[in-house]
Amino acid sequence: MRRKQPVSFGTKISQATLPLRQGIGRGITRWQRMSGTHKIALLLLLPGWLYLFSWQPAPSTPPAPVSGKLSLSLATQDKKELPIPTGGKRIDHLLAQGETLAALFRQWKLPSSELIALIRAEPSYKPLSKLGVGHSITAILNAEGQLHYLEVTDNGLMIIAFRRMGQEFSPVTTP
Repeated sequence: MRRKQPVSFGTKISQATLPLRQGIGRGITRWQRMSGTHKIALLLLLPGWLYLFSWQPAPSTPPAPVSGKLSLSLATQDKKELPIPTGGKRIDHLLAQGETLAALFRQWKLPSSELIALIRAEPSYKPLSKLGVGHSITAILNAEGQLHYLEVTDNGLMIIAFRRMGQEFSPVTTP
């Protein structure tokens, strides 16, 4: 019995690179069969092709930095002037943690039917359902103690306002 000889590292490299070396050999053979003018044309065009394939356009110049100033007053007005009906009163309240509009209506002794009417008039994005800590609520009651106007603001910006229209409420964009 004949023992198998261990395969050396050099033999493994030779076997792995054999297809590459055969391809190079075929290329050299084709190069030798090529006419002189074709060889010269390829030698002249090859650097241009390599340059075009490796060429990267220059990066665009960055835009000029923004300059100048813009001054905006972020101070909120203490109390916006809202018309109060004769004999009515104004209630300003800053919403605290855990407070709800229903709890405020009970505290202000307003009927729950008015809260239901407000919810019916609420737009599809449901601003009354999303009241949070820090929202400011301004309620104006008429002489009979009914809710006449309700406004919800956040940092001085009005989120939503409702005005009484008979027995119902309607969302308004200006007081």
